[in-house]
Amino acid sequence: MKKSSFKLLTYEEALLKVRNKPYGTVIQGTYVNRPRRAKKAPLRKVKAKSISKLKKELWKWFSLYIRRRDKNVCFICSRVCSGGSDYHASHFVPKSVGGLALYFHEDNVHGCCYNCNINLGGNYYLYGKRLGTEKSEELYKMKQLTTKWTAQDYLDNIQKYQMKSQLDV
Repeated sequence: MKKSSFKLLTYEEALLKVRNKPYGTVIQGTYVNRPRRAKKAPLRKVKAKSISKLKKELWKWFSLYIRRRDKNVCFICSRVCSGGSDYHASHFVPKSVGGLALYFHEDNVHGCCYNCNINLGGNYYLYGKRLGTEKSEELYKMKQLTTKWTAQDYLDNIQKYQMKSQLDV
């Protein structure tokens, strides 16, 4: 039997043969392709938190502070609550009406049981009686204020209420 003169080329040998030939050529059954470069890992930019995420985080710390300040006792009906989903931080002037001026105002937010806050819709009549006429009128006047917070304002308040909620423990 006659020996074949077919020799399988290495990658480097194939590259030398096809220097003048375009990439993608087939030589002796081997497809010659452009050498691949090592991919660099993309650099991830650290994005600053959005205002909505900062607002959500501030609410988490602010409501924790309010619930600890009021010691699991409903401001409206004086019921002792077990905590957790049974006990809320409730607004006297609603969030949708008061804007940022009253959203995180300590006089506008109090600890409240689930029944008063959700089932009775805030129980505003008794809430207003407990607050007093002067305080409730002052809060209603404040709802006309418009405020714009920057990301730094949110971060400062997050830090403030983190410290306050840890001190109350």
